[in-house]
Amino acid sequence: MWYAVQVETGKESVIKDYCSKLVNRTTYNDIFVLRFNKVKKFYGKWHQESKVMFPGYIFIDTDTPEQVYEALKNVPAFTSLLGRDKDSFVPIERSKEELFREMVNDNYEIAMSCGLIEGDKVTITDGPLAGKEAMICKINRHKRTATLNVEMFGDKVGVTVGLEVVEKRDGKISKSI
Repeated sequence: MWYAVQVETGKESVIKDYCSKLVNRTTYNDIFVLRFNKVKKFYGKWHQESKVMFPGYIFIDTDTPEQVYEALKNVPAFTSLLGRDKDSFVPIERSKEELFREMVNDNYEIAMSCGLIEGDKVTITDGPLAGKEAMICKINRHKRTATLNVEMFGDKVGVTVGLEVVEKRDGKISKSI
């Protein structure tokens, strides 16, 4: 099961590496940072970049959260296992974990999706968002991103992912005379 660990924002990768070295490998399956790919134009050319999806959080896939919690005390950076409830730990909801497992690649990155807009309807033609159009609450065509409405950490969270809208149609039916 996946557990979220709160860390210092901007140092997710460094702290993930610390955790990988200092936490006993037998206590977890993987430690990772969820990322998404997007494109950005600079110096007149389009470049693909990878951004942290949840700034200030890393994730640990483990079946022994108590042992991981104890080991995190040895990490020389602020880490806090979320969902600690007196005697137990609360994992990321199974449905959310499965959703992200479907969308990420082997490096825990969500690739760019491609789609089109027809009137008010979004259709994803390619990528991890295909079939998940109902989750999209906002599209920023300029930044080439989509915001998904996902309930996590006890709140509704806007999760940003890469989306290239390749075509926009007005959705009106033209009549020929």
